[in-house]
Amino acid sequence: MRARLIIAGVGLCLAIPGAAQAGQRLPLLPTDTSTKHNLQVRPFAIDFTGDGSGWLGGFDGTGRYPNWGRLHWSQWTRTQATGHGALWLDNCRPDCADGTFHASAVTVYATQVRANVFRLLTLRYSYDGEPVVDRRPIHETTVHGHHTFTY
Repeated sequence: MRARLIIAGVGLCLAIPGAAQAGQRLPLLPTDTSTKHNLQVRPFAIDFTGDGSGWLGGFDGTGRYPNWGRLHWSQWTRTQATGHGALWLDNCRPDCADGTFHASAVTVYATQVRANVFRLLTLRYSYDGEPVVDRRPIHETTVHGHHTFTY
């Protein structure tokens, strides 16, 4: 009888670390550089240019603000995230205010977690038939106690 109690106690001790890990928060990703409250888990769209000329979303969008469609995240863990969707880029013709957005297939990778925020966004897509790997560090700025994240 005593042996059974010891084994049961060991099983409970082993289960506790797993439960603690499951309760940890998932890292966040900046979604829109124009707001102070721009961090989310699995955002549906991301303004990664800061000037509104490039958005990540989905092909279910219209390519007009604010309907960029939805990114689909196949993985989101404590160390990395992987998503697929559409890269919406403004052709800026005749100028960026009057340009047209066009969509290309994109794979999105978020890595390098620090203080529960991803710090590197990598985009893989094709532009004019050429493969592109666009790495965008995520910068944190603190003004008057408010944290803002930009690409």
